[in-house]
Amino acid sequence: MASKTTNSDQTGEQHPASSEAQFPDLTVHAEGTADRLRRVNEPGKADCLETVEVELAVEYDIASYDEWRNLVDPDYAIHGRTVEKGTIIDDLLDRLEGHYRRQSDSRYEAPDWNLTVTGSATAWRRLFMEFTQMRGSGSDRAHKGTLRLKRLLAADLVDTGAALAALELINQYDLDRSTDTFIAEVTDSTDGE
Repeated sequence: MASKTTNSDQTGEQHPASSEAQFPDLTVHAEGTADRLRRVNEPGKADCLETVEVELAVEYDIASYDEWRNLVDPDYAIHGRTVEKGTIIDDLLDRLEGHYRRQSDSRYEAPDWNLTVTGSATAWRRLFMEFTQMRGSGSDRAHKGTLRLKRLLAADLVDTGAALAALELINQYDLDRSTDTFIAEVTDSTDGE
């Protein structure tokens, strides 16, 4: 279970707070094509494996900060690539039964898969303000959090809740940051309804 963190006013370091803190409700949704390995048993013949293409919809609730870190590299701003969707999809398929393979030949891409992490604005705010290990004042953490949310939106990994969370953080902490990207995401999602 992830532990909630608080900011120490004197040192600027974060320390574990209550072990009872519940990780924000974030859910991974993935839909796409995979190969399913199936054992074929025919009387009088040796068993063999058959590959069958299947359409899958995977839904998985993220239960801890460690699971979030496994989903998205927390240092993606340094390493360049925000998220390796193919690797995430492989991990999700491994969670099912272990006999599914992603359809893509590429190590990091999964072009036929739709992958999104959904959550409310409150859940996204809690992730970056309470759980993500970022140092500094509340304003510093909010600034870093909105930057990361912008990168996740650019990678098309997160939903409108993330954009709303960024707008709330910008407003609450009076950050000097452009809101255009976040407003465009919210507008796009409401136009489709």
